[in-house]
Amino acid sequence: MANGAASGHVPAVRPRVYPAGRAVLLLAVCAPELAGRRLKIEGRRVQAVRFGRLALLLSFVDSTAYATAELERKRSDAGWLAAEARVLEGAVERARSSVAVLPMRLLTVFPHSGALEESAKEQYARWCRALTRLGPKRECVVHLYSGPHAPPGGEPYLVRISQRSSRSARAPALKGEAAVVAHAQQVWLACSRIATATRRVQAGDRRGALWSAALLVNERDVSALSALLAASAENGSPLGVSAYLEMPRAPFTFV
Repeated sequence: MANGAASGHVPAVRPRVYPAGRAVLLLAVCAPELAGRRLKIEGRRVQAVRFGRLALLLSFVDSTAYATAELERKRSDAGWLAAEARVLEGAVERARSSVAVLPMRLLTVFPHSGALEESAKEQYARWCRALTRLGPKRECVVHLYSGPHAPPGGEPYLVRISQRSSRSARAPALKGEAAVVAHAQQVWLACSRIATATRRVQAGDRRGALWSAALLVNERDVSALSALLAASAENGSPLGVSAYLEMPRAPFTFV
């Protein structure tokens, strides 16, 4: 095996036992201690395979059903996409309970094991750096609403948050009563000071939505963010503003 990311060497590819004729769904890159673990998520078999100083969290899937053209067709199927999102979320969160995890994008599929190996060799150094930088951090989501509204939730997290996030970290453009706008801006600034990175999340046509954002925070700052939102909820209550905090998860939105 390689000496690892510090040396810049790419691990040698050794013979592996991959099911013949199956496509490979890459769910996450993890710390190597996870290698050898087998999980069952939403009825799907998932396993962690050692690759240098990493473990690759994989699921073997039908090559025809997960061919490129078929995946493009199925992306418009909300039910199927939600099921795939639940598998990825479940596998990542199970792994995160033991080791640092770098989630992959939803439906990162390779047509065969050789394609996975080649991509892993190309991405190895970047994955090592990203796992060191992002693996220990946590992703939290803040929602602010004004007036009557339905609480956030429903769809799987990846569909509801990560796939609707913007790379813009600018403060949201707000409309409404001056006092409500001022409070919402104040909460945004306070959250931004705690976070190491932010991503705004499209609220769509949700009634009463002021803003939603995914925040990347150090684990030690999760409790500070929770306290901040508790205080903001108390201060916003007289204005009819409600605050919600979803936390913490692996850094799905920031990969």
